[in-house]
Amino acid sequence: MLRCGGRMTGILYIHVPKCGGSSFGAALRLAHPLSQATIDLRAARSEALGRDAALTGRALIRADYEARDRQLHRLLRAGRRCIAGHVRASAELLDGPARGHRAVTLLRDPVARFVSHYAYLMRRHPDPDRPATLEAFLETDDAMRLGSTYLFYFGGTWQGAGHDIAPAMAAARKTLSRFALIGDLSRPRAFAADLRRLCRRPVPILTRNAAPPSAPPPPSLRPRIEEICAPDIALYRYATGLEHAA
Repeated sequence: MLRCGGRMTGILYIHVPKCGGSSFGAALRLAHPLSQATIDLRAARSEALGRDAALTGRALIRADYEARDRQLHRLLRAGRRCIAGHVRASAELLDGPARGHRAVTLLRDPVARFVSHYAYLMRRHPDPDRPATLEAFLETDDAMRLGSTYLFYFGGTWQGAGHDIAPAMAAARKTLSRFALIGDLSRPRAFAADLRRLCRRPVPILTRNAAPPSAPPPPSLRPRIEEICAPDIALYRYATGLEHAA
């Protein structure tokens, strides 16, 4: 365990999708073998559909994450000292139910993260209704959602037509300011070293969920991707400029 002001504290690892965090999350859990847990994604989806089987799109994803939030609160109440998973964070969570844990996350250049997430969807979750090309996908609501993943994970919502995201952006910055450590996937060794210092114990080096590298987007599409990812680019720059960034 970590010691903070003379008392024991734990680790809460927020694993943002397609940021290369599977290995680090698994390593942290191995470093805390007597009291660790992850978020059960299948159980969360089952719970969301059990409440309303007609849910689709953003409504289903939001309900899914609300089920994950409930799981996280149960694990915190149960006293699990290391919790890692695809789950959202907020300043209210970190200042309240999770105040006995130090929050950690790993981020990635938002354009690279977006392209990787798109490739993952095409590879693992084919959908006949999804445009077959990246260029066409960029004009969909799903692209707007993927381009504001950091906003959703730390501010609670996505961008969208007619949405005022200023309050969510402010909330996301407030949340990120509460983190004990924010890593950058471009500097994995520095992040691993900082994790060891934060945990004050060995953290094994693992390789999990190694996806094939995504091809960079065509230069002609990059301006549009940057426009879609504008909220996440702003949050990434803010987070990696914080004192506790790895």
